[in-house]
Amino acid sequence: MNEKASNQTVLIALTGGIESTVAAYLLKKQGYRCIGIGLQFFEPGENPGPFGDVIVSDLTKIKSICTYLDIPFYAVNASEMFADIVLDPVVGRVLSGHTFEPMVFLNYVLMEVLLEKAKKFNTNLVATGHYAKVLKNQKTGSFELMTANDLEHDQSYILSRLEQKHLASLILPLSEIRKKEVEKIGELIKVEYLKRPKGNVPHIMRDPRMKELIEERSPKDLRRTGTIYDYRNESSICEHQGIHLYYVGQNNLPAKPEIQLDPLKQVVSIIPFKGNIFIDYPDRLKYSHALVTKFLPAANLDITLPIAAYAKIGVKSEKIPCRIYFKNNQTCLIEFENERPGLLVPGTFMAFYNRQGEKGKVLGSAIVEVAGVFANEQFNTLPVYRKDSDEEEEQNANDERLTF
Repeated sequence: MNEKASNQTVLIALTGGIESTVAAYLLKKQGYRCIGIGLQFFEPGENPGPFGDVIVSDLTKIKSICTYLDIPFYAVNASEMFADIVLDPVVGRVLSGHTFEPMVFLNYVLMEVLLEKAKKFNTNLVATGHYAKVLKNQKTGSFELMTANDLEHDQSYILSRLEQKHLASLILPLSEIRKKEVEKIGELIKVEYLKRPKGNVPHIMRDPRMKELIEERSPKDLRRTGTIYDYRNESSICEHQGIHLYYVGQNNLPAKPEIQLDPLKQVVSIIPFKGNIFIDYPDRLKYSHALVTKFLPAANLDITLPIAAYAKIGVKSEKIPCRIYFKNNQTCLIEFENERPGLLVPGTFMAFYNRQGEKGKVLGSAIVEVAGVFANEQFNTLPVYRKDSDEEEEQNANDERLTF
């Protein structure tokens, strides 16, 4: 038994899944006095929509796990904070034609609640079952978020919005363990785990159940109806029943039975105040630069000079070589090493690392404001098509030309 641990209490967030249960099991084995915390993110009777796959809907399962582990259990209602930090921004982003990364901010809520409750138990230690590492820099005394040993299941991306106050208190028992080992330990714990969807599950923001969530949490006049246009020739195709039914990057678009939309085209832009949706073939979509805001740097990061980094644009995405140019008011210009295909939608969450592989450190995180390519001294978010060989067509009102 760890003598230091035996004198300390740690609050651990339990989800009913195998990871958080194994984390609690290991902490107890190390001698910590564990207290299991189950968070309720929705009020009883509320429709969780696509969040039903990632939150705890049955706290009795968590209570039974705590009973098996012989640790106290407390349920905490975090629905108000969750609505403020996650649900309201989700609705706002959808209605503005942008995107959002709910899991990043869900974990921010989780840590805020854990730290608040820890004070009542006279401790500053909290724990989760995430695959990531927190290391203390012995020179500076600050805490650094690192990638887990199991890179395939690393979750540092969704923890990259945590602040020093969170990292200083956070214990991650699975940081050195691979998922296969966690599953083997989990087999020794004779409890019934909550099942989570597996396989090709869509991103929460693209889940079909998002439609109902938005409709329940927004006035009808903000869910603008309007017209679907062909972006290339500006011709109208058909009417649509609400911008909340579409997202940038979407294909297999819903339309009236008498209208046949080209299945190879996708949504490239949404103009919410007009209710206009533009579709195009994705072959010419690309970006080389992005303007990001709300940049949260790692402790002691030197932001006086540009730095080389690797950008991660999703939980399962690769780390992309880039350069960060720091500007004022938490704003940065990101220059990617190579031009990238596709669109980088406003609202996309980005985490930045110092390396691609093992022992990677999170350098910071930010939110995409706009992205595109420079051409003819202009910054274009969407392709510029020509009317004829001599005259270049002006961009639609939804396109942006910026000078950085």
